Amino acid sequence: MKKAWDVTVNGVVHKVEYKTSFGIKILVNGNAYKTRSQNWFINMIDYPITIDGAEIRVVAIGNKVDLAVNGRYLGSGEEYVPLNKVPVLANVFVGISCIGGFLTTKWLGFLIGVLFSFLYVKQGLKGKTGAMVTFFIICTAIQLVLMFAVSAMLLATGMY
Repeated sequence: MKKAWDVTVNGVVHKVEYKTSFGIKILVNGNAYKTRSQNWFINMIDYPITIDGAEIRVVAIGNKVDLAVNGRYLGSGEEYVPLNKVPVLANVFVGISCIGGFLTTKWLGFLIGVLFSFLYVKQGLKGKTGAMVTFFIICTAIQLVLMFAVSAMLLATGMY
């Protein structure tokens, strides 16, 4: 995946790129900087860059990547919120959903946990703890129903 932006600071155009292949690289005017995710299960990058006094941040959550310049995202126009503002509870929910999903129904449960993890992070950044807890309950219910359905199917076919 590659994403690139041209940012004008004090009349000078600077090229900022985000690349993923074997590792994550941020390129600023051709200079490469390696970075890594802040979370084990989903890609969470918040990389600071300072160019001539302008505060620039490359922010990635999953596959969604945007560039924040002086406190505003270029893509959405929304105000920049640092990823370190994600509540600890959101990261706990991410871990429980992914590991618990894998333990209940292997890779399908894990993928469900990963998909809901994006919702935990998004709601956590917005400060909506209630919505985050609600999504966690829904995710857990889906994983448990799936576990019981798979177990019943295996019992009915005599494979268990």
